[in-house]
Amino acid sequence: MIISCNTNSLNKAIQTVQRAIISKPSTPIFSGIHVIAADNKLEIQAMDLNMAISCTIDAEISEPGEIVVSAKHFADLIRKLPAESLTISKNEEKHSIKVSSGKSEYQLFLMNEDDYPKFPTFDADRTIALDDSMIKELIKKTIFSCSTDEARPLFTGILVEAKDGKITFVGTNTHRLAIKSLPYEGTEELSMIIPSKVLGEISRNLTGEVPQQVLISLLNNQIMVVIDNVVIVSRLIEGQFPDYRRVIPPKFALTSKVNIKELAGAVERVALFSTDGDYSIIKMSVAADEITITSSSPDVGTGLEVVSCQTVGDPLNVAFNAKYILDILKNLEAEEAVLSMNTSLSPVCVTCADEPDYTYIVTPVRVVF
Repeated sequence: MIISCNTNSLNKAIQTVQRAIISKPSTPIFSGIHVIAADNKLEIQAMDLNMAISCTIDAEISEPGEIVVSAKHFADLIRKLPAESLTISKNEEKHSIKVSSGKSEYQLFLMNEDDYPKFPTFDADRTIALDDSMIKELIKKTIFSCSTDEARPLFTGILVEAKDGKITFVGTNTHRLAIKSLPYEGTEELSMIIPSKVLGEISRNLTGEVPQQVLISLLNNQIMVVIDNVVIVSRLIEGQFPDYRRVIPPKFALTSKVNIKELAGAVERVALFSTDGDYSIIKMSVAADEITITSSSPDVGTGLEVVSCQTVGDPLNVAFNAKYILDILKNLEAEEAVLSMNTSLSPVCVTCADEPDYTYIVTPVRVVF
């Protein structure tokens, strides 16, 4: 194998596929990157048992072939090369490759390409096409609500439903729930739970300035996502996702309209006086025309801020994990949000008039006021 290509293009492709490699691969071969050179294209692949990513770039192929090389050493080397172009040539006898760039020359030993599994392909049962801006928004508005606890895999993914002229993404960790819907013109109906890690990779690859479509194909318990020159194949999360519609209260005893920027700033500052870490508790006293936000810690001190609001209903005291409130406020693209609630311990709904297709439910924390 002898190839020449742009250093930056190869580096970007390696960084893209390398995210499929986990810190402790299930077998040593999965710590490698598979490179296939043919027809003036260079396909770079990486995978583990649950996800595979490939990226194809242009290259000058003097001699086709394939290699598997240590992902860590290959990625580190290519990233640090100063020249704009490079040449890779394979030495069969030494079972190595020579990487030449400018006045630099390096030799890397290879892994056995015969041990590397073939990149997964399948004839899909169903395929949907989504505009890149649409899927990016759906991911952004819901992925933060997912759990990171691998002991409960069902909640580490996003429920994706396409039916009745709309597509809906739902994320939850059982303490909060984010639901985002957008119009969907396709006729193909589907329901699946996509791992949040896969959706994160999709979003990360939607960086082009030119609008494009994202193709999502489904077969049994696998999906294949095609974004320009990147292909992501992953297992879906299996199991029955909770009926998220039942979590939304049918009516509320109190609704309070508040400026998003003012509330977010107050919550962020007051939370500094709560317990350190991700679980900072803030208390809210919601009255007719103001919300009083407080927090305290014996090691830090106390914080109190008051923000204006317009409340319909009797005054109510409620407490939250500050992070859960801040996450939704940072994702609302409007001036005002509406907090709807019934009691101090019942689910609270956060919405805004400018995004009627976006609903956020958060469970309050039991505290003494």
